[in-house]
Amino acid sequence: MPSFCRTRRASGLFAAAALSAALLVGSPLGVSMAHAQQAAAPSAAQVETARKLVLANGEARAFDGVIGNIVDGAALSFLQTNPDLVQHLREAAIAVRPEFEKRKDEIIDMLAKVYAQRFSEAELKDALTFYTSPVGKKLVDERPIIVQDALRQIQAWGAELNGEAVERVRAEMRKKGFDL
Repeated sequence: MPSFCRTRRASGLFAAAALSAALLVGSPLGVSMAHAQQAAAPSAAQVETARKLVLANGEARAFDGVIGNIVDGAALSFLQTNPDLVQHLREAAIAVRPEFEKRKDEIIDMLAKVYAQRFSEAELKDALTFYTSPVGKKLVDERPIIVQDALRQIQAWGAELNGEAVERVRAEMRKKGFDL
C-alpha cells in the first residue's frame, strides 16, 4: 500500500480514536476516573486488559502507517542536502522499515498504559466485553466509514456556514457604509 494511502487511512482512524478518547475523557465519569486512577500506578493485570482493549477497539490499528511514515520522513530528510538521492533514499527507507515496524507493540503498550491509568480493571474488562461482542466488533469495523462520512458532512456544513457568515458580515459592513 503506498505511503500516502496508509497516511490517509491512519489519519482517519486516528481521528476516530481521538474522538472516542475525547468523548471518554470529556465525560464526567472519564474526568473523575482520570483523577482517581492517576494517584495509583496501574497493575500489570490492568495494563494487560487495557492492551487487549486497544487491540479490540481498533485504536491500535489507527497507528498502522505511523512507523512507515516516520521512517520515510527520516530518509527523505536527507533530500535537503542532496536532492539527487531521492530514489536511493526511498529504497533505503523500504530496506530499514521492517526493522522499525517490529516496534509497533511499543505504541500499543503506550495506549494500554494510558487506558490503565484511567480505568479500573473491572471497567477495562467491561469495555473489552463490549468490543468483543458482535455490536462492538461492528462498531470497530464501521467506525472509519462513519468518521469519514461525518467528516465529509461536517466539511460541507462548514463550507455552507462559512458562506452564510460571509454574507452576514458583508451585510453588516454594508450598514457601516462599506461594500465588500
